[in-house]
Amino acid sequence: MRTALSPLAGLLLICLAVAGCSSADAPDPAPAGTAASSAAQSVDEGDHDHDDGPGAAPSAPPAPAAIDAASGYVQAWARPTLDQSTWLAGLQPLVLPAYAPLLADTDPANVAATTLNGAPRAVSSTTDTVVVDVPTDVGPIRVTVVAAEGRWLVATAAPAPEPS
Repeated sequence: MRTALSPLAGLLLICLAVAGCSSADAPDPAPAGTAASSAAQSVDEGDHDHDDGPGAAPSAPPAPAAIDAASGYVQAWARPTLDQSTWLAGLQPLVLPAYAPLLADTDPANVAATTLNGAPRAVSSTTDTVVVDVPTDVGPIRVTVVAAEGRWLVATAAPAPEPS
């Protein structure tokens, strides 16, 4: 008698198949601290020797509009003297709907940055995601922007990691 695979057994088979596609000398994954850190990848990652699969966006030069979106977000975010509702109203049009609730719990008085002080720098870039470090008076902010709704919207933002 033939039995159907349970969903758990099917998932296990898929996981084993995917695990077999990885190489032994693959780098350790990035720390899972923020979505920005897990989305960060080298702009030069095009020299790898495997197919990223059908769902992976190809590497691409950073879109100027994406860098502008990241910089505009940090400029709107670095206004600690505003009341919370005015501050949030300035940020909501710049972010993904899923990110807005996280900002709703933020008191702008706790934002230490007040000004941008330098040119933003793309850390990684694909056709649909760009990670940008935006320098401020208290250090760089790493902003991940994604192509959504016909424009670039902020998915995450956090202090950029210290250079190693």
